[in-house]
Amino acid sequence: MVNWLEYHLKDNIIHTDSTDTGLEFPENFTTLLADESWIGFAGGSFGYHTSLMYSSLVNGTTPEDVGAANPLSADSDRDGMPDGWEVYFARWSLFDEAWTLNPVDERDQTGDPDGDGMNNWEEYNSIDGNFSEVDDLTTVPQFYLLHVGGELLATPWLSAESTRSFGSFLTQDQINKTGYTSDPNVADTDGDGLLDGIELMFTRWNSTDQVWTLNPLVAGDGGYDSDHDGITDLVELNLTNQNPQNGGLSPPDAPRLWEEAESLDPDEAVNRIYRILFNKEGRAEIAIAQFENWQDGDQALPLLQALLGITDPNAEDTDRDGMSDGYEYWFTEWNLEANIWTMNPLTDTDVHVDSDDDSYDCNGDGYISDSESFDNLAEYDARVYGKRSAIGTIPNGTGLVSYGLDTVTAYMQEQSMTQAAASDQLYVLFATKSLVSAERAGLINNVDPDNFNISLAGVSDPTDDDSDSDGLPDGWEFCFSIYGQWMPVNAYRWSLNPLNPLDIHYDPDADGWYDRTIFDTPAQQGAWENREFTASPIEEQLGLSNSNLYFTNEMEYNNGTHPLDDDSDDDSLIMEPVFTSGSVTDYIQNMNLSDGREVFKYGTNPLDNDTDGDMMPDFYEYYRGWNETNDNWSSYLQISVVWFHVTPTVLKPVTVDGGTIGRPTLDWVWFTHDATDASDVGQDADNDGDWDCTSGTCVYVPYNNFQEYYGVVNATLASPTLVRQANLYDCSGNVVQEWWQLRESLLGTCGGLAALESNYFRMYKINNNDELYAYIVDDHDADYQYLDTSDDEILVNGAWTDSYNRFAGDKNHLPNTGLGEYVWGWWLIDIDGDQIADGTDPTNWDTDGDWLNDLFEIRDDLLDGVRGNSGSPIRYDDRTTS
Repeated sequence: MVNWLEYHLKDNIIHTDSTDTGLEFPENFTTLLADESWIGFAGGSFGYHTSLMYSSLVNGTTPEDVGAANPLSADSDRDGMPDGWEVYFARWSLFDEAWTLNPVDERDQTGDPDGDGMNNWEEYNSIDGNFSEVDDLTTVPQFYLLHVGGELLATPWLSAESTRSFGSFLTQDQINKTGYTSDPNVADTDGDGLLDGIELMFTRWNSTDQVWTLNPLVAGDGGYDSDHDGITDLVELNLTNQNPQNGGLSPPDAPRLWEEAESLDPDEAVNRIYRILFNKEGRAEIAIAQFENWQDGDQALPLLQALLGITDPNAEDTDRDGMSDGYEYWFTEWNLEANIWTMNPLTDTDVHVDSDDDSYDCNGDGYISDSESFDNLAEYDARVYGKRSAIGTIPNGTGLVSYGLDTVTAYMQEQSMTQAAASDQLYVLFATKSLVSAERAGLINNVDPDNFNISLAGVSDPTDDDSDSDGLPDGWEFCFSIYGQWMPVNAYRWSLNPLNPLDIHYDPDADGWYDRTIFDTPAQQGAWENREFTASPIEEQLGLSNSNLYFTNEMEYNNGTHPLDDDSDDDSLIMEPVFTSGSVTDYIQNMNLSDGREVFKYGTNPLDNDTDGDMMPDFYEYYRGWNETNDNWSSYLQISVVWFHVTPTVLKPVTVDGGTIGRPTLDWVWFTHDATDASDVGQDADNDGDWDCTSGTCVYVPYNNFQEYYGVVNATLASPTLVRQANLYDCSGNVVQEWWQLRESLLGTCGGLAALESNYFRMYKINNNDELYAYIVDDHDADYQYLDTSDDEILVNGAWTDSYNRFAGDKNHLPNTGLGEYVWGWWLIDIDGDQIADGTDPTNWDTDGDWLNDLFEIRDDLLDGVRGNSGSPIRYDDRTTS
């Protein structure tokens, strides 16, 4: 700017070849600094609108010269912008009645005439420092203006990471269009659709490509993903006006994400904008001022309007809901029924939404609890934690193991893949599971072919209920996911992982058939439904082999069993004593009825502890009936009583040889207790019933298997069908339908002192007068008429305490079951260790050894209508004869 202009701008409005007062330019020169809009609109010269501060800079100047520019300084008012640039871009503001830029007024530094959020000082200093007329080191974006002690000081942006200005990246084409600086009168200098101030506000230095991610002087930028959240800066900054372009469908009138967020939580919508603006280290002062005015009731100006709906391209999780912006952007869908976006990166109200409805009721209580919910946040957490609530199962020192890392490890170790190939599987699994996923994968990687791997690899797909396409729903896998070492890989893995299709072969609860031999015959394979069995096709049947049969996660899911519980129906109730030198030294659970063995070996239902519904539980029928040698439920035993005809109408379970009355002859018979066949309930293999000779013809009355288990002789309770029709009630007041209810009802085990009196199978003696206890003896007597106690072998005695787990003293005290003491020899008639006899022995006509058949003793006890005050089939009675 020539000296003449520097002087006369004090009191003249400059035109191209003259001034508004008619002064002609000397020597016929002209200038391009003037703008046509000044003619007739400008309300006064630059000098007329000078500042007091500027006046103080020119001490000694005569009054008539105040307001002239300093011809010896490129920046007369020392505001960091050269005089000529200020004049060239100056416009008269009709609204403010002032110049937007003024070479003799330093107050215009922070003006923003184009409303783009970039002040005048920043617009000029975006220039390449090599071309700066003011300061070649103080350029934008690495410096910003900061109020200090009433002054504006150029302050370094500590996070800039580069000293290069925006202008150093100018192309010649852009220079030809807009010059070497940003245009303070054009909100979008480079014409790329982003306001200059927004590009300044959100720019980051990309150290790889050595460029600014956003630059108001470079058109077409915004393709970087500064916060690595999976969506480009340009997409994030355009969300105010554009809904997600992620391949999903939404109606044209669907609200913008920010509109929905504002309606759902207005206060948080305001807080979100505040957070975005107030962490920009001095580069958002104009936007902050507009925000504060908006909060005070003013209308939102264009800059603020553009910011209302953006996600922050410098923050991975704008709404702080634990899910990255990109995850929410790429997987959100419009829910037509709820009329809402399933996910929204601008509000945390979606944090517990389960877009694909794949949560699973782990405990079967009919309610999806917070810990069971595989909601969108949990699906995202898969990328970091695996299962957040189960990280306590990861060994100390291991660190976090995400589902993605676990999947990569599985492919490397189980499929012998390289790390690169195994990592690629995460993308392959995602992109190939459906056409929708393939299209979405293409969109995700459209700008950066590695975008998925960088920002989303390892998430579970919240729009697909089977992310790894292994046939196991994500929510089911999440339910039963813990970290440990599992068969058959014998390496650390998540037991179930919605991203790892190889986990279908794991057996985390080790409930398969592992002691299988070549001589074992597997059970027929099929399915149980309503206690009816349907066999599978021949090709699905198991052959002979000695290889292990893993009851895998896939099998657990298909069978409805619990993959972390080796006995889903809790029917492995058999307890077995371990002997050392004739004494019990341990008492262990027999796990033969684990889920896999029930399916593979026994053919029982792993979800039903009474597979055939005969009210004799599986564990009992297994204990009584399983023949390991023949791999079936029958054994040929010498147990059937041959009744002796004392008279044609009197039969007794004895033999009579001369004057000797001995125990009965026993015939060989097939004894069956089959947990898969209810027809065995009516069998009476030991023939220990009675004879009804009242009609003159004797008819045998069986004491069948069902009656033996419950110790009942009532004809009305002789079968499961009759019991279910009898309207008996259990302890909870429910009609008896199952075996455990019937045990409660008959034994009265509902608690309290009454249970001690009513439980006719109680084994332990409670006081010296108590006759309701177990006492089983092998008296070795050959003749009923001669009692010899000298060789009696006491097998079970409820008045003695067994050596196992004995708290104190010797056997000669009543068992204190509260302290864990056991009845002497309890295991002989107590199968499950609850110190209650499990029925009478269906293979022994005389369970207690007192020469009286079981049915007779029960009937005798019931003569007075009270059970347990007379004879007992589990208490040896003295048969003293005269």
